[in-house]
Amino acid sequence: MPNDRHQVAVFDDRPFFERALASGVRSGVLADDDVARILDDGAKGMVQIAEYFGTQYLRPNIDEARARIVNLVSLYLEESSGGDLEKATRSLRDNTFLSHSRGGSELLKQLWAMPEDSSFGIMVKQSQKSFLADWSLQGHAEYRQALEQRQAHQLTVAAALWFAENLGWPPADISTVAVESVIRTAMLVHLGGGPLAAIPNAAEFIAILGMIRKKGVAGNGRKRIAALFKALPEPYHAVARSELQKVESEDLPRILDTSQTMNQLIPALEPLYFLRDFGPEDASRFDAAVSDDWQKITAGKVDDNSLLTIFVCLAADTPPKRAWSKAAARTVIRKVRAEGLRRQPVLAFIRAFAPYQLQEDLEALWTELFPEVEEALSDPSDTTLDGALSFLKENCIVR
Repeated sequence: MPNDRHQVAVFDDRPFFERALASGVRSGVLADDDVARILDDGAKGMVQIAEYFGTQYLRPNIDEARARIVNLVSLYLEESSGGDLEKATRSLRDNTFLSHSRGGSELLKQLWAMPEDSSFGIMVKQSQKSFLADWSLQGHAEYRQALEQRQAHQLTVAAALWFAENLGWPPADISTVAVESVIRTAMLVHLGGGPLAAIPNAAEFIAILGMIRKKGVAGNGRKRIAALFKALPEPYHAVARSELQKVESEDLPRILDTSQTMNQLIPALEPLYFLRDFGPEDASRFDAAVSDDWQKITAGKVDDNSLLTIFVCLAADTPPKRAWSKAAARTVIRKVRAEGLRRQPVLAFIRAFAPYQLQEDLEALWTELFPEVEEALSDPSDTTLDGALSFLKENCIVR
């Protein structure tokens, strides 16, 4: 018989509260008065839950409220007792049924407050009421699985905020990013061995990649990583080592592989890292670094004056330059007057070589300015070319 009872307990799929209640009655821990009190509190609690999630007057809502309150009490009992029926029955005897329901609700509220993934500052979060409506109908196994996942996310977020602060970046300024990217960035920055350990912007990120490609991991990079882990709180070590392993096994081989050009490497690695906010010019510089040909011609210049200088050269069918002397500018003006100015070569150049993110803006810039450039450089009344030269000095680079 003892073996038979054990087998029944193993396969008993009743809610934990019902099992604890039955066990308490059998063992005598719960007297008739205790059971009556539980039933009375349960009826009150069902009505409260039905009113909160719907209405107390519709039978389906009452039936659902019964399932919710049983699940909430079961959740609290099983979690607080560690699945020990004896502890659970004593808790039912010594505490009110409604306090157990509130305890289950508090566990779910705490679960709701934890991050549901490893991003930080998510834009949309399920309302607490909607969350409780869903999860008050779930079992303890589902709760434990979600709790473990969210605790891991919470630990990762906390570690990332520590690394951000360590690199001089205010945690409050981190939003809507995968927090692993912050930790990964810290690993790369320290391995790079640069003079300043800080969250890089676009240009600094490119410089780190270039330095590692040229010289390998800096001699003091490993020492800095070791010192970093000494300062790092112990709970964050596993998360940090996971990201360090990714940098070492996945990123460093790609950075050191010179068969992969920088314009292939940068867009592949950039999404994995966290770069500090930077202005439009820095953003353009980052995009510009992706194209070798674009980089060679522009030398990373992304201001309108430098780009317009290059565009006018191309439109005048002359080798592209980023700046002119006064004599060279006059030569371009004379060529335009003799042969005209063409719009299409510049558009073809933009579409063939400009970083994709810049193409639309550059085409709009050239389309908008072309009539003005053509008119200024071709004005027949400007016999001395002084007017055209003044225009180029104002809008291009003339030294």
